[in-house]
Amino acid sequence: MANDKKIASLLEKKRLILKEIKDLQNTCEHTNKIVKFIKENEDSSNFVIRQVCENCEKIVGMPTQHEIFEFLNGTR
Repeated sequence: MANDKKIASLLEKKRLILKEIKDLQNTCEHTNKIVKFIKENEDSSNFVIRQVCENCEKIVGMPTQHEIFEFLNGTR
């Protein structure tokens, strides 16, 4: 029983933290965009290349072919 309460408490904290992160990301101006590997989704072991805000880590778009080429070759 004690574990059930602890788990519920931790999940609630996680929910509140994720909401706060989302709120901060939504107010960010995303002025510094970078290309990087990110997980396809939370439970996945697959990674995809996306354009991400360097400040808040929000996915802001898909990189162009040129940006992907530069990223993979380490020139950016």
